[in-house]
Amino acid sequence: MNHNISTGLVFYQGYNQPNFLGNCHFEIRRPCDCSMIQLHRFYLLLRKGNKVSPVDLPLKIFNAAFLAFCYNGKKLVGISAIKRPSVSYLQDVYKKAGIINNIDKPFLEIGYSFTRESVRKKGISSTLKRMLLEKISYHHGIIFSTTATPSSQRFLMANGFRAKGNPYQGNFDNNIIYFERTQ
Repeated sequence: MNHNISTGLVFYQGYNQPNFLGNCHFEIRRPCDCSMIQLHRFYLLLRKGNKVSPVDLPLKIFNAAFLAFCYNGKKLVGISAIKRPSVSYLQDVYKKAGIINNIDKPFLEIGYSFTRESVRKKGISSTLKRMLLEKISYHHGIIFSTTATPSSQRFLMANGFRAKGNPYQGNFDNNIIYFERTQ
């Protein structure tokens, strides 16, 4: 990965990999460094997943710390993000999960992960999330994620996150589990 680009951009091209990921191009960008087309394509792919509310979604995407993109050729096939949710959102998640805890540390959320169905189970989402976690290694506080997807849950546990609270019903999924890692 190329970490020497001052704008926070990270590019990764897997040249010597004999698998699907070797033909993919990965980028991590701050939303302010994205073109309107990139932001719009991120939004459209996220909406395709049908797991997030469209209310204020463009503003929430633009408020993210980092957006991650995976391209296969010129086609955007996977996305993920490091989000900066509000305190009220985290308090609501805590309430739904039955977690009694004060929010006394800075926090970020890994989310907005979606991979096109035609290229799932090839490592795209895991690669994007690993790159995002590397990008925020400086963060001293809580990193959390909520998911009902078993593969995402396995990724989180394998990367030092712990499940907390109880599974809860969300607007788009059943049995959502809250995961957290403190660094």
